[in-house]
Amino acid sequence: MNKLYRQIIAGVLLMAGILPGQAVKAATSIPTSIMMAAVPPSINDQTFTVHDDTPAGSIIGQVVATGNITDWIIIDDNSNGAITLSNNGTLTVKDANMLKSKHGTTIRISVSVSDGVFTSDVADIKVTVVASSINHAPTLDPIANQMACSGTDLHTMQLTGMSAGDPDQTYTLVAVADLPVLDLLQVTTDGILTWRLKPGQTQGSCTVTVIIKDDGGTANGGQDTKTETFTISINKIPDVRLVSDKGNIISKGDIITLTASGGDTYKWIDGVTEEVTTASITAKPTKLTTYQVVAISNQGCTDTASIEIRVLGNFVINANNVLTPNGDGHNDYWVINGIEDYPENELTIVDRGGRIVYSQKNYHNTWDGKVNGQQLAEGTYYYVFRVNSTKDVAKGYITIIRNY
Repeated sequence: MNKLYRQIIAGVLLMAGILPGQAVKAATSIPTSIMMAAVPPSINDQTFTVHDDTPAGSIIGQVVATGNITDWIIIDDNSNGAITLSNNGTLTVKDANMLKSKHGTTIRISVSVSDGVFTSDVADIKVTVVASSINHAPTLDPIANQMACSGTDLHTMQLTGMSAGDPDQTYTLVAVADLPVLDLLQVTTDGILTWRLKPGQTQGSCTVTVIIKDDGGTANGGQDTKTETFTISINKIPDVRLVSDKGNIISKGDIITLTASGGDTYKWIDGVTEEVTTASITAKPTKLTTYQVVAISNQGCTDTASIEIRVLGNFVINANNVLTPNGDGHNDYWVINGIEDYPENELTIVDRGGRIVYSQKNYHNTWDGKVNGQQLAEGTYYYVFRVNSTKDVAKGYITIIRNY
């Protein structure tokens, strides 16, 4: 017999009450049932899992061993009292707070078993402590970089892809800029982001960070926050100018050249009959005409300028041409409608012979058909109305009727 077998036989003989001196003789007559009972106990490595919020007293699992077990022997235990092993092999939570502190780790308990005579080899019992729940991070789509032209226009954009990390959660949105170049920056829960540059901010850039946070918390390594950043690049608006080579007042039939400056490209939108994109155009206006051009920078910023061209010899005023100064309140005075639109004017009235019968600077609808307080005779008289600021001249006639 080998040594182990002899030890087993000796142990069995002792259990059967046979003295050591009788061992050789008795070995040949030991019943098979006793020989089978002499198999040593054994235990294998085993693995269990427990949630980190499991309350004290809860059973984690049953450790399995073979043989006629009388004792469970703990050789080493790094649970720090979080777990206990009963004498029947039941793993139980002992300290819930200690178990919580073991989150994300594996507790190792070295165990052997005994039948009162023989002891098994040591087995590793592993208990992995996992989170009961982990909050997933909220979502937010990437945000494209933005370009802004200097000025105080309000910019609005729609964010997309917002959601809390898990169902039945809510989220909030916050936007912050890394430089103080914005006069307004705000974002609503439904993802409407609004911003405006500070007055006088003509160049530079800033980085805006949008933060979405849900109410799931960060316990057990969860994530409740996600950020997305984008850049606002600031570009100067063109300083557009528009001039005429012959000024703002021209004679009828003149051809003028209008030239815009301050932009990289141009688009004429008023005063022209076809699409023009050059900086200069030629024109032959026949009446009062407004020309307008849009200057565009390479960055897409725009500014608009306009110029009004007056054509002499084409000026008409809206006035009554009949004067009936009889005091009835109708046509008692010669009235130019909208006289306030013609500051610095001068009115001259002559008779058929060309003699001046009335002259007034800054006329205000006060002539009643008299000269030096005396009534003029009935008949036709002729007026010349000048606007000194624009050099416009209007001519026409007035008929005086009395006893009307």
